[in-house]
This record gives sequence, C-alpha cells and structure tokens, in this order.
Amino acid sequence: MADLFLSIDAGGTAVKAAVFDAEGRLVASRAIDILTIHRDNGWVEREPEAFWRGTAKAIRELTARDIDAERIAAVACTGFGNGVFLVDGNGRATRDGIVSVDHRAQPIVAEFLRDGTAGRIEAITGHQIWGGQTLMQLVWLARNEPAVVACTRWALACKDYLRMRLTGVASTDPTDASGGGLFELEQGGYSNTLFEVAGIGVFADRMPPVIQNSGIAGLVSRVAAEETGLREGTPVAAAMMDVSACVLGAGSVGAETLTMIAGTWSINGLETDRPISRRPPILNMIHRDRTCRLLADGSPTSAANLNWFISRAMGGQVNLSQANGLVENSPVEALRCHFMPFVSGPAPRRGAFVGMTNVDDQGSMLRAIFEGVAFQHRRHGANVVDYVAPQAPSRIRLAGGASKSAVWTRIFADVCGLPVEVPEGDEIGALGAAMCAAVATGHHPDLAFAARAMCRVERTAEPRGGLRSYYDDRYGEYLRLDHRLAHLFDGSAKAEA
Repeated sequence: MADLFLSIDAGGTAVKAAVFDAEGRLVASRAIDILTIHRDNGWVEREPEAFWRGTAKAIRELTARDIDAERIAAVACTGFGNGVFLVDGNGRATRDGIVSVDHRAQPIVAEFLRDGTAGRIEAITGHQIWGGQTLMQLVWLARNEPAVVACTRWALACKDYLRMRLTGVASTDPTDASGGGLFELEQGGYSNTLFEVAGIGVFADRMPPVIQNSGIAGLVSRVAAEETGLREGTPVAAAMMDVSACVLGAGSVGAETLTMIAGTWSINGLETDRPISRRPPILNMIHRDRTCRLLADGSPTSAANLNWFISRAMGGQVNLSQANGLVENSPVEALRCHFMPFVSGPAPRRGAFVGMTNVDDQGSMLRAIFEGVAFQHRRHGANVVDYVAPQAPSRIRLAGGASKSAVWTRIFADVCGLPVEVPEGDEIGALGAAMCAAVATGHHPDLAFAARAMCRVERTAEPRGGLRSYYDDRYGEYLRLDHRLAHLFDGSAKAEA
C-alpha cells in the first residue's frame, strides 16, 4: 500500500531525504553533505551533477535500507529559494548553479536603484530587488554570459532542478516563481513587461511552466528510478520554496500565527490576503496553492551565531546542553552586555559584544547571544506585521535550532510578548513538502487541512508579564546600538582625535 511521502529538502550544506506518513510522523531520513563552492571572487555556486548525485544517494539509502519503494505514494522537493540553475532540454547543467547568498548582481541592484529601474520592477513583482534574487541573477547572466544563456533551455530554482532530474520534466511552482521576483504579482504569472524592464527578454521563453504546490508536476522516470531505487511512475508534487514549506510544516495557517524560523537565517513569515500599498518586503510570495500571500523578512542573524560562539570563540569546551544550562542560571534582569548577531552579516554590519563590564561571564554572554537573536527576530517580525496592521498575530510558531532549547523558546516569548508554540519534529521544511505530496495524492483535501492533520504542537512558552517593560527597554537599547554600529562599520562615522 502506498501510504508514505518522500520529501527532498535541499539546504545550504546538505540535502535531506525524509519519509513521512499521512499523520506527519517522520518514518526515516537520510542526509548527505553537499559542497557549496565559495570562489575567490566572492561567487557562491553549486556543481549541479554532484548535487544530483548526493540527492540520489540519500534517496537510495532510504529505499535500500529503510523503506520499501512501493510504499511511497508521492515525492516532493523543497529547497533554498532564489539562486538559479541553468539547464538544457534534458536537465543537464549549462553552468554551475548560482546560490542565493551569491550577490554578484548587487552592483546591478545599485544601478537600478539609482536610475529608477528598481521602482518599476518592484511595482510589477511586489518584491524588493536584492543581489541574491533570481531575477537579478538572470540580469547578470544575460549581461555577462550570453553564450551560456544561448545554450540554456530552462532557468530553474534548486528544487526544480532536482525535480527535473527525477521526472525529466521542467516546472516550477508559484512560491519559487513569485518569490524569485519573476511574476507580475497581481496577475500571478510571468510578465513580458517585467522581463523587458529588467533587460532579460532572452529569458522569456526559458521560464518553466508553473504547477500548483499540491499539483503533480511529473512522474519518476525510468532513469531516475534506477539511480534512486524509487518506483518508476511515482508521482512527484510541485511543492514549494523552503520558506513557504517551513511555514506550512509548522502548521501556520492564517494571519493569527507569525512563524519564526531560527536557524542559519532569521526567517519571519506571516500569511495575508491583503495587498501591499508601499515598498514591498524582501519576500511577498503567492503561497499555499494561491490561497494567500506569504510575507517574509529576514537576515543571516539567527541561531548560527550560537554555533559560532561555542565552536570558535569557546573552542568547543561547552556543548549545547551546557550552554543552555549557563543561560538558565544567568539572572534575567542582571546587568550584562548586548550581543549584535551579525557574525554572518549582512554587510556593513558585524557581530559584536557591546557594553561588557567585569560582571560579565560565560553565562551572561551566552544569554546576550540568545537575546540578540530574539531581538533580531522581533525586529523582522515587526516589519512583516506592519504590512497587515491593524491586524496582529496572537501567537508565534518557532522552528529551527533555537526551538530545541526550552530556555531560548522562553526568551523568544518574553522578548516578543506573545505565546510561542514549538511544532513537533525536526524536519519542518521537509514536512511542509510532504503535505503537498499528501494533498497531491488525495490523502488530504487541501493544504490547510494537511497542516492541521500533520502538524502538532510539542510545547508552548508563555510570555512573563513582569518582564515586558524590561525587555521593551532592552530591545530599544539594542536598536540604538545597532544603528550606531552600522554607521561605524560602514565607515561613515568619523574617528575622533
């Protein structure tokens, strides 16, 4: 009986293959490290064939050792949004894939901001332009690699590249297409006007067909079946970008729930059905089978800061459990430093401990890290919520590394002033993709139903009312420090004699 769903989740450092049942329980999983190439000139790329081989290996390990392929009802892929993989008509790469943290197009963004092109583009796409955006990377490719573009048939998102290798069919979904800045948002489709304004008319016929998130985009091919151990003809759902998949996998349906994904990136998303009347956020995607929009804001300022501090600054002498204990024992309202969680940027910001005194110790510094990350999530969350005012969420769903820590979850609740619910399980993005597969095969009627059926809350942290004023004041200090330090790091502040 085909009663399980295989999700492929392509992240920044690994690709995971995870199998779920119709209730959202994780049955088995495998992860394979994938090399992301950081080139000397600052480009960040991924070699597509190695990417596919790693993915096929992860699937093959599951089908060979853990799961009978006959039980897999459907497959779904998710992965990092933006970036681009150029392929020929057979799905073979015409160059290395460009990853979303590659900002080679940033000078073009600056150009478009100066000459007014940015405003014309943003009015069409409903997104701010930025250096790692698919649209802007296509502009760079059209200007700098016309020979590569000429032999390219399809420009694909990373998950769409993997799906084409599984099925032989090129397609995408509304989250990746709109989230990459490739749609006229109000019309919900590709726009020749947009491509002309951006100067990428050459790509107009190289965009893949768009399939609903819960639609079937293709079937596992004979070649892919031989490489992965999957059953030939297994349906493959279109699914969605990882940000959308994480929001769905966290069970966040409706404007009452703000999703905070605290991993490498601080991702903060909120569903809405309201149009945006001012400059849009970084992500303003068509979401959940086109039933709503997903607004999201974020930066690389989240739980990875703790991993850096433990592994590099503390030399691995303290593990995660001990770090949590040190924070637990560090008094909440005691004098301590601030931590600015910008170890990974974005430029010009830099990570920093500020205001340290001789009362600071390991516990207070770790608590400052936990708070700094929560402050940055609050900041991004407030940016998103401001778009739907006077509506406001009544709760937060927290996923990612920070959610595994009870004390960090409690800090998020105290800092944000809202109850924080932690969904069950570790593979939230993969679960969101599995929900798409479950709906595609008729196991659930729609994605909202699947989110309720396949996601459960593991625990909740309530904000402590007595700390609201304290954390509002401390958050205000954090914002003031960040404003001043940003000017210091970008060189605009003049050193005093």
